[in-house]
Amino acid sequence: MILTKGLLTSAHNRASQAAVFDGEFTLTYQELHDRVSQLKGALRDCEIGKGDRIALLMLNDFRYLELFYAVTALGAIVVPLNVRLSIPEWTLILQDSEPKMVFISREFLPVVTILQSKVDSIRRFVLAEDRGEETGNTLPYEHLIQSHIREPLTYEGVEERDTAGLFYTGGTTGRPKGVMLSHRNLVSNAWHILLASGYDSNTHYLHAGPMFHLADGASTFAVTLVGGTHSHLRVFRPREFMQVVQRDRPNTVLLVPTMIHSLLQSLESSNYDLSSIQRILYGASPMPVEVLKKAFQMLPDVEFQQAYGMSEASPVLTTLAPKDHQVLGTDREGLLASCGKAITGVEMKIVDSERKEVPVGVVGEIAARGPNIMKGYWNMPDETDRVLQDGWYFTGDMARRDEENYYYIVDRKKDIIISGGENIYSVEVENVLYTHPDVLEAAVVGIPDQEWGERVLAVIVKREGSPLNEKKLIQFCRPSLAGYKVPKSVEFVTNLPKSGAGKILKRSLR
Repeated sequence: MILTKGLLTSAHNRASQAAVFDGEFTLTYQELHDRVSQLKGALRDCEIGKGDRIALLMLNDFRYLELFYAVTALGAIVVPLNVRLSIPEWTLILQDSEPKMVFISREFLPVVTILQSKVDSIRRFVLAEDRGEETGNTLPYEHLIQSHIREPLTYEGVEERDTAGLFYTGGTTGRPKGVMLSHRNLVSNAWHILLASGYDSNTHYLHAGPMFHLADGASTFAVTLVGGTHSHLRVFRPREFMQVVQRDRPNTVLLVPTMIHSLLQSLESSNYDLSSIQRILYGASPMPVEVLKKAFQMLPDVEFQQAYGMSEASPVLTTLAPKDHQVLGTDREGLLASCGKAITGVEMKIVDSERKEVPVGVVGEIAARGPNIMKGYWNMPDETDRVLQDGWYFTGDMARRDEENYYYIVDRKKDIIISGGENIYSVEVENVLYTHPDVLEAAVVGIPDQEWGERVLAVIVKREGSPLNEKKLIQFCRPSLAGYKVPKSVEFVTNLPKSGAGKILKRSLR
């Protein structure tokens, strides 16, 4: 199935239903269809065709939804960019994906000239806002849409195996990896989510998590498929979140654990009406059980549902259902530490280092198979071959399975640190640390953090007599790393624990 079909079905069956709320801006499904068709035509006039890449450096906005459908209806490829990255990191991704156009929010206007000078493929930047004047570097989004007439939305020449999006993850070698997801991958996982969540045309979903992240994207296509309503929060802040909930009355939202933590703190001193919220989905990073218990207490009428996955799975592999959260005070309270069972339509197993399945209760690597598993990594055939074998994707996440087929994540094979729902790869941070002339050895590990799930700790062996201290080293890292990747603390040691082969033993460090 092609992504476009989901929008076409809802526009045909629910033409007058509200599709979008975004501040004062509202669209019915027919109006959303018409704008997407205009945008598709305008992009075609800009010589965007099948296989071309379009990058999005945008905060949450209903135009994100329009771009997902207009770009992919042409057979072109969407490249959502993490808005929290640094200029060097955006540059690497753009040089790798070679987009012809980049759509930006106003907050990123200052980087346009810099990125234009560093990425030869970019022909045009488009300012995705209500207002804006055409300049030498940017074209206003609404001008672009109005440049083309409305026409029936079609998808000639697009096949379900075609790549619809490139979703970049951090690279364990410092190089970001572009996850290639096809139309079939994304639509399949949307159907998986519909079966697990019970979304229907009455679902009113608030995009509170960042729309560049597939944790939010999981619901984007599912809600559209059933003709539900999308509301948008430009950037998550607890007070603004509560204001939008009170105004738009959404009933479903996905929040990462750090958002839930900050929301609970704000709830203690606010009187906003959040009674419309019926379900909170959470995922993207470990949820401290104590935070979850507090959420149950402060939001007693809300159902909670966990989703676990990764970009390579489009993204959901497992869910912990609302009924599985109703275990407080029982001998099954340990379920709250589980990421749930495999979602319908996905096969999962746990394997050892030789990729042979292990028995119940034994820790091993999670492997998954299904129509949602990625095509591979963009321009990285060796890395693709390393993780894909006989239809199985080997995730690198370490877990155990119980007798009822609930999965429990216990470690991350490649030392991924997950802070605030974002993956941080230790080697990437270490590469920056090693560029400091006074750093002899460096190791980065994640340590528990009540607010962020995990935070980055750098363990450093410095040159003898060096005046280097924690504050100086943290400041040194800031220009080269996104803020959430910069170490939050530094410890100086005389040596690092190593194996006989000289490999740093990060488990010992933890």
